Amino acid sequence: MLFSKTIFAALTLALSISLSTYSLAEPWIDTSDIYLKANIQLLADTGHIITPVTTYPLMWHDIIRDIKSINPKNLNSSQQSAYYYIMHQFKLAKKNQTRVKAKVGFENKRFTTFGDYVSDKNSISIHSSSMFENFAAKFAPSYTYHPIDGDKKRLDGSYIAAFVGNWVVSLGRQERWYGPTWDTSLSLTNNARPITALAISRKSAEPFIIPFTEFDIPWTVTSFMGKMDDDRVVKNTLLWGFRLNLKPFKNLELGITRLAQWGGDGRSHNLSIFGDILLGKSNCGIDGVVCDENTPNPANQQAGYDFRYSFKLLTIPVSFYGQKFAEDGSEGTLKYFTKAQPQVGFDAHLALFGKPSTVFIEVADSLADCGERDNIGDCYYEHSSYATGMRYNGRSIGSTYENDSKTYVFGTISQLGIDTRLTAKIRYLDLNYDNQDKAPDNPIIGNTVTSIAEQVWMISSSIQHDYKNWRLTLATDISHSTFDDDISNETDFNASFMVEYNL
Repeated sequence: MLFSKTIFAALTLALSISLSTYSLAEPWIDTSDIYLKANIQLLADTGHIITPVTTYPLMWHDIIRDIKSINPKNLNSSQQSAYYYIMHQFKLAKKNQTRVKAKVGFENKRFTTFGDYVSDKNSISIHSSSMFENFAAKFAPSYTYHPIDGDKKRLDGSYIAAFVGNWVVSLGRQERWYGPTWDTSLSLTNNARPITALAISRKSAEPFIIPFTEFDIPWTVTSFMGKMDDDRVVKNTLLWGFRLNLKPFKNLELGITRLAQWGGDGRSHNLSIFGDILLGKSNCGIDGVVCDENTPNPANQQAGYDFRYSFKLLTIPVSFYGQKFAEDGSEGTLKYFTKAQPQVGFDAHLALFGKPSTVFIEVADSLADCGERDNIGDCYYEHSSYATGMRYNGRSIGSTYENDSKTYVFGTISQLGIDTRLTAKIRYLDLNYDNQDKAPDNPIIGNTVTSIAEQVWMISSSIQHDYKNWRLTLATDISHSTFDDDISNETDFNASFMVEYNL
């Protein structure tokens, strides 16, 4: 945990500097506000925001540049509501702010989504952020009572960052979300706690201009290297992430994502290994990679692409979006990746009972056939050498529903008034539908949601209200589960209440 202590010391120093220096704005939009995401997406879908918006953390720089170019008088009522909400959130981000958050709940949250703060039922945190001309910092210590992973004291959400030209270099524990989805994503989400990582990103999506034309393509890229310092088979595994986001047309956004686990205790960390990972040369039996009991597979990789296409259906802005995300190729074959798993969605921005709303439907399948074992899973997020797989502190870093699951989600995100907002979801989840688990009796290997097949109907809602410096959020879930095995049905209810105060 020496690395985490170093981060703590650096962030404490950054905070002490920030308290005596003029603040401009927090540079990023994080994954904690689904209403901000929905409002940004509405203005992007209607051509007012031209920067790519499906990679989080999302830079404020281009968002506010595009927002300031809008004349709100030319917007309809829903777009005006989105415009003023974004402007209000930016004004808050401009301040040298300190926020206190406290959350209580009946149970730990089983499934997380964009906008969720923490899955543990009881926690308290302080968030203090500052930004200067070429430097930014956020200090977010928290305490969790009876945490899922046993780590009561945390620095999740903390970072320090420096701006060099059009690049941002950061070090910290930032939550990430890659892709155009609302409920969950197969690639990278906030489902697991954030890992400590060093990252580099473009500050502005300044366009690439195709030579001899006036055709320009806004694009952004981010990459990080982090350490997975939890309880796992290969201790201190390194996680590399890469995300390229571009917008060739105002109504079409594309993304490419790569993730790779490598290194760790007892494994090679040399640059030649990482170079092979960049080229995809890490599967046993391909490109001269020889694996045996003394030479394990050097890396666990995932890769995929996603898209979002927006248009108007009569007067309603609608979008089709999706992604395909694949695991490593099968060992002993000439496949670099297995068959990519799909996630597709449709959303519309409309007035629901007279209130500006985003309505979405998402469908996903995370069962990947492994080698010759057709229709048998236990492959997605898994690996032969890095046996804990794409998980951190007991949760998948991708889909909140884990592997081998078919999920169907219908949701709404609504603005009930100037200060009040509501989300609601109906979910049908066919979890672990192959009814097998890689290691059902090992807590650090295999499916972390359920080791047996489970069918779940779930209704969820969350209402949020702002009053002066206060923000109050009440969330509820009710679910009914049935099982393939001879197990009694279960009905569960959970509720949580979160209070935020901006000092």
